Amino acid sequence: MDKVHDTTYRVRPEVSVTGLGQKVIEFIEVEVTCDVSRVKPAADIYWRKGPDGPLQTGTTSSGLNQDGKTFHLQSIYKESFTRNDRNTKLYCLVTRHGNNTDVWATANQTISVA
Repeated sequence: MDKVHDTTYRVRPEVSVTGLGQKVIEFIEVEVTCDVSRVKPAADIYWRKGPDGPLQTGTTSSGLNQDGKTFHLQSIYKESFTRNDRNTKLYCLVTRHGNNTDVWATANQTISVA
């Protein structure tokens, strides 16, 4: 079967989170970015503070990669953090379209508050 035309063909995405690599200042809004590359079909991105926090959305953009077969997605999440958030993980969850409980891939960074 030709995988280019097979809608069930899946490519596992590569996910990275940037923006929390250094200490953030309490109550100052920071921008955190989740980059998802090499994904097929396109997916949804959600954010979660801590392992059990509520799902949140960021500002998401997408585009077709140069191979013409896979997508690149980016989600930008903005929030100000407090000392209570120290050492909490901020997760970027990649899910299949329309199914936010089916986590396909994930990445995280630990919140460090000055």
